[in-house]
Amino acid sequence: MNNIRPKHLVLVRHGESEGDVRRSKMDQPTRNVLKKHPRDEEQTELGHRQSLITGRWILKHILQRNNIECFDWQMTSPLIRTIQSTESLSLNKPWIEEPKLLERDRGLIQGMTRAEHQAEYPNSFTEMKEHPYYWRPPNGESLLRVSMRIGELINSFMESDANSAIFMTHRDLIWSSYLPLMITSVENIESVDTEKIENSQITYCTNVNPHTRKVESTELLWIQTTTPWKSSDSELRKLHS
Repeated sequence: MNNIRPKHLVLVRHGESEGDVRRSKMDQPTRNVLKKHPRDEEQTELGHRQSLITGRWILKHILQRNNIECFDWQMTSPLIRTIQSTESLSLNKPWIEEPKLLERDRGLIQGMTRAEHQAEYPNSFTEMKEHPYYWRPPNGESLLRVSMRIGELINSFMESDANSAIFMTHRDLIWSSYLPLMITSVENIESVDTEKIENSQITYCTNVNPHTRKVESTELLWIQTTTPWKSSDSELRKLHS
């Protein structure tokens, strides 16, 4: 095991955005009266505070605990809300914008409410309900395809000389990462409760045994999921042998 590098990979969902607020309201606006295109929606003040708390947690529980001065890779989705969230994290290193971390392309249903989607594209809506992971929005991107692009980035990190990486991204990207990270199986991917992937949530994976502090494998065997602005009680758990 002496020749195996320690690997620390952190995925963070952006803080609360204007889009999160919009979708949470019962009287959601239609596409035609959106003040902004969904890709241009910004992080809210609450989102800033969420990200700030998450940044402090990362500094204490990942960087300092593992004697890491800064992440070797700091990459973010190029969208406004993710860039603003990286600024709120206050980590002391520039971020690189990485297109592989972009939000899923929802094609023709971008910005639609569920009711609009069902009315205008009923077949698409039915397919989404039945097989959300394999469903492809009209002119959009399936989660299977999203999983492939986030998987490519994860593989690049694992094959690199870098020991640590942090990716700022979106809920569907984190959900899609569960397959390449082997957090869940193909059979169970569609049963994941994505509502539990909250704003500013951290998914931390490592090959360092948290009990012995030794590198245990070439694979990321240990995982921790936490939302620091709500609770920081979770611990690293072993995924598989």
